[in-house]
Amino acid sequence: MYEKEHDHPMTTARLNSLGHVVRLTGTLAVVIAALTSVADAQTTPAPLFQNATLTGSGSTITATRVPVALSTTLIIYVDMTMLFNADSNGNLTMAAGYPQIVPSPTLLSGGFKAGNYVAASTLFNGKGLVTVGGPGVTDGGSTSWSLNAATGADSGLYPVSATWWVGPIANNPYAARLSAAGITSTAYAYGVAYCNPSNCPQNQWGEYGIGYAGGTLIGATQSGNVISLVSFTSNATDHSAPVAVLSFTLAQ
Repeated sequence: MYEKEHDHPMTTARLNSLGHVVRLTGTLAVVIAALTSVADAQTTPAPLFQNATLTGSGSTITATRVPVALSTTLIIYVDMTMLFNADSNGNLTMAAGYPQIVPSPTLLSGGFKAGNYVAASTLFNGKGLVTVGGPGVTDGGSTSWSLNAATGADSGLYPVSATWWVGPIANNPYAARLSAAGITSTAYAYGVAYCNPSNCPQNQWGEYGIGYAGGTLIGATQSGNVISLVSFTSNATDHSAPVAVLSFTLAQ
């Protein structure tokens, strides 16, 4: 004797919700098709969304620096904006005029190289180990770079972290502070650095005032395999010219 099969606990609301997902998936498929319209005899062109930066705000989804592989040797980058409308039942449709797809701005990298770096052997007990990461994409093709103490670094290492931005000073998150200090040189990528409060030197990389709480104002440059960080902050005061410098060499 077979028992009567129970009704599946799937409500109408849940069915509608799944329907919305299916419809949205179909909409995104149309977007992907728009990106893959260029034919290539060797490889089917395809967008690589897993390598893009996806953000959402309100009814808009933005995909920044979407790699589009046109062939095995050619990749272009595009920025895409999708605006959605919703009806009274919650069905999503792409707004007229969307998706909007434009070439990504050329990245301003400043020649920086990501990787593991080490300070001079005479500093930090020979364990001035840091890792540099980037580029992170910001507005207008500007990029951000980060430096962090690596595993095995000396406890007295400074800075233990830093972030700087490559691009126009006006677009820098610390533009107001740079302006107040009278810094106008375009020779550096500017940002801030921090040290460990328990081992922070109290002068050019100092822990007092803006020297620690607000971060030490820095400029960063790369020459070959060497990254140099210059400090513009001394004893809680920002200066228009560098007051100290630290250099790190890319480990081979």
